[in-house]
Amino acid sequence: MSTVTVAKKDFRAARRSKLLWAAAIVLGLIAAFVGYVSGGAPGSDTEQVRALFRVLTLLLAVLLPIVALVASYLAIAGEREGGGIKFLLSLPNTRRSVFVGKLLSRNGIVGGGVAFMYVAAISVALTRHGAFPAAVVFGTLLITLVYGSTFVSIALAMSSAAASRSRAIAGAFGTYFLLVILYVFPVVSFGDIARWVHTTLLGADANPDLYNAVQYTSPYLAYRKAVNLVMPAEMRQVVFRSSLPEDVSYGSAKANEVLPMYLQDQFSVVVLAFWLVVPLLIGYVLFERADLE
Repeated sequence: MSTVTVAKKDFRAARRSKLLWAAAIVLGLIAAFVGYVSGGAPGSDTEQVRALFRVLTLLLAVLLPIVALVASYLAIAGEREGGGIKFLLSLPNTRRSVFVGKLLSRNGIVGGGVAFMYVAAISVALTRHGAFPAAVVFGTLLITLVYGSTFVSIALAMSSAAASRSRAIAGAFGTYFLLVILYVFPVVSFGDIARWVHTTLLGADANPDLYNAVQYTSPYLAYRKAVNLVMPAEMRQVVFRSSLPEDVSYGSAKANEVLPMYLQDQFSVVVLAFWLVVPLLIGYVLFERADLE
């Protein structure tokens, strides 16, 4: 059984999950609803459609990690606890083919959910506004697919390390809390912790750029910054306002360019690439070394 065969088998099994179907339907309904209510916004039809997809990315920044984690956290841990992993490896399969096959199938499932949401949003946008800003639509779609893949990579790595479903579930919830919730509701952020260590423990002068750089390690913020790369200047989100000079408004076109290079929108590509590749490497090594008996 090849990698492709493993992927096909796993995809057919996973797509029967009622929870994943429910998540896809909910995402589609959210996209349709946002597209419908956006009709009253000021501006041309093209501007309204751009604003629609900007709102969708804000929602997906929070919702898509849940879908990706739920779709992937039991990919290997579930097989290990249920004994299915022994069956897979009893056939002419290597651990690498199983790992890559699981990765392909879970990315296919998450990508299918994102595509369904975009089809719903595009349909409403064309019907209601008759406009199709292709650069924004396809640009945000590509970035969103990469964002979803980063959490698939993270979930698959945790699934490779977990020997039971309970540990995989705990890892998925913990990851979502640390990488998303703490940034959506920043009661205490990693930037705050870095500031406390830097100024209180080390006694150094405050450095907002350093604290924002610590914050920028999150795929959630990297996704929001990456969306700026395909949005018009007036619709871009300025995340790191504390690093802006006093004479630069956070709503101006210069707001990104005056930031240090490691805080600019372009650096989001590096952050997303890190979360896409590094967890997979760690997960693969752990899976290769795991005792599956």
